[in-house]
Amino acid sequence: MKFAASALLVVLTLAGCAPASPPLESEPETTLDAEPSPPPSAPTAPGGCDISTERAMAATIGAQIDALSLGDFAGAYEWAAPAFQMNVPLEVFEIVIQDGYSSLLEARSHTLSDCVLFPQDLGNTVVTVRTVSGGVFTYYYELINTDQGWRILGAAEIAPVSSGT
Repeated sequence: MKFAASALLVVLTLAGCAPASPPLESEPETTLDAEPSPPPSAPTAPGGCDISTERAMAATIGAQIDALSLGDFAGAYEWAAPAFQMNVPLEVFEIVIQDGYSSLLEARSHTLSDCVLFPQDLGNTVVTVRTVSGGVFTYYYELINTDQGWRILGAAEIAPVSSGT
């Protein structure tokens, strides 16, 4: 009973500290259901990439493709997003690349196009790969911006993307 009386006293004391009237109109109004403003660089809706973001994504994708073209699966795997690595072990990654993405193993060059940014540090881009044997393959890459920079969540082969001309 003594504890309940003490708790009640604390609650009443704290309640007495609250202002008796609503805030003045000159004070900024905040509500619990208002969402915080995103940082200036974070998009609030899907939109095109700025040059620095596109270059950073290109560097990540390029580093992974370069590692794969050298047969360095472990090096390529390092460019995968942490969520990807948690779900796909290196040995499985290697099999998937060899079975479904072998064009990346013989990449001669690659170009990025149609880069899009999404909220929550997500982005995607289209990557066209030209192989040493003359093949052309187009992939849709999904990426996430982490503390270590842009990392690859996944990729899928798609039909070639035309520039509309």
